[in-house]
Amino acid sequence: MKHSTHMTALLRHVTIARDFCRWLEDNGDMLVAAAELLGGADWAERARVVVAVARTGGPVTARVHTLEALRRLLHGGHADSIDGSEAFLFSSLHPDDPRATSAMRCAEALDRGLRAMEALRLAGLTTRGVTA
Repeated sequence: MKHSTHMTALLRHVTIARDFCRWLEDNGDMLVAAAELLGGADWAERARVVVAVARTGGPVTARVHTLEALRRLLHGGHADSIDGSEAFLFSSLHPDDPRATSAMRCAEALDRGLRAMEALRLAGLTTRGVTA
């Protein structure tokens, strides 16, 4: 019975990770726009690279460090430095702005996808890439 429970959880993580990769393919432009909105052109380029990997069927897990950095950006984790442009961009966005809602949805998608990829890595089904 325990084996069946683990297998069910594993299949759920595989499904979530696959759905996340499909989300990157279909909604990658939204992620790029959110990264540019909250971080500027350099962050948009990072997001563009990840989206390109997903759209070409490449190993998204090889870009997990970039995805984690994008997740922190969208959650405001890079907005704590007064000198950084991220702080200005993050603080200048009004919460009622539809672009803020879009960025929040991207952050939630990254949360789900990264959790699933980490679960699969811990199960030994994927490895964490070294490409940033």
